[in-house]
Amino acid sequence: MEVTMPSTSLTLRGIFMAHLILTVWSSFSGCFTAAFTFYNGTFLFLVLWSLLHRECDESPFLGLALNLFSIIFDVMMLALNWPVVLTGMKRFGVAMAVFNLLLRPLTSYCLYRVWQDRAGSYGNFGLPSGFDRILGGPRRSPYEDLDQPTQTNTQTGGEGENPSAPLSTEPLFTT
Repeated sequence: MEVTMPSTSLTLRGIFMAHLILTVWSSFSGCFTAAFTFYNGTFLFLVLWSLLHRECDESPFLGLALNLFSIIFDVMMLALNWPVVLTGMKRFGVAMAVFNLLLRPLTSYCLYRVWQDRAGSYGNFGLPSGFDRILGGPRRSPYEDLDQPTQTNTQTGGEGENPSAPLSTEPLFTT
């Protein structure tokens, strides 16, 4: 049984909605600075950019990079701005910020796979082979490599083109 990942559009929509909801709900605490809103808003913008420009491989890469840095930013934000008195609303907001932080590694993996799909041959540095077996096997790029020659079936026994035959030397255009 092979585990398949949903389409990149569905993945990016899920990432966008989950982080949008958790970011808005975590702002209910009123404990976090404007920097929290800024880096989460920038991350949401990059995910939205990835969703709208399907051929661009820069937006998922930038979203992945910011998401990895956001793990550190979230830990610092929670450590430095933890409320002294936890009222109901502050407890809810801080809990949503913690859920947002816990969701970031899964989001990073999904953004990595989206970036790998879009980057084609440039994104070939992958996870070690053991992780590929665990996480669903090696990824195939949806793009066809035009540099590779096409394979022909020489075992059919029928007459076909002979690749070793010399090309015609007749001029294509006559005057």
